[in-house]
Parts: sequence; structure tokens; C-alpha cells
Amino acid sequence: MGDKDGKLGCVGCGPALSIGEGEKLLVAGNLVDVFNLDQIMEEVRRLRLEQRKRVADELLSRAKEHNQISPDQEREYRDALMNEYDRRYLTIM
Repeated sequence: MGDKDGKLGCVGCGPALSIGEGEKLLVAGNLVDVFNLDQIMEEVRRLRLEQRKRVADELLSRAKEHNQISPDQEREYRDALMNEYDRRYLTIM
């Protein structure tokens, strides 16, 4: 069923289908895998950007480096990434 590199062959899907390599993110009501999500979140947090727009832009830019995000999905991903960023790092004072 699986082979040595942790991928399954899939008829009609190409040579291999990756399983369990991304972290889940709720995008437009759907759970999707986002590769390197923890790394992206932490790298952007370390930048200490003050403007939310710059944070969101940086999150989306880095997510696009590791994930296939079509132009028509960018707004949904940007919103979802900011929601996750706020959940992780926004503290109530």
C-alpha cells in the first residue's frame, strides 16, 4: 500500500499522494493542509511587525512559498492565517 518514502500510489492522481505532511488550517470553512505552518507563524512573530496588514501579507507570502495557493484563494488563506496567528499570539491584557 505505501512505499519507502511515506507516499501512497494513487490511480489517476499521479505517481504519489503525500499523507500527513501539513498542519491543518480552517480556510473558508474547510480544513486544509498547510505545509510548514508552525515555522511560518514563528518566523513572522519574530519579525515583530506592528501593522496587521504587514503581518497578514508576510504570512501569505511565506505560505505561498511552501503551498500551492491560487490567486482566487489568497484572500481566504490570508484571513485564515491571520485568524490562526491571532489565536496563537494575541494575548488579552
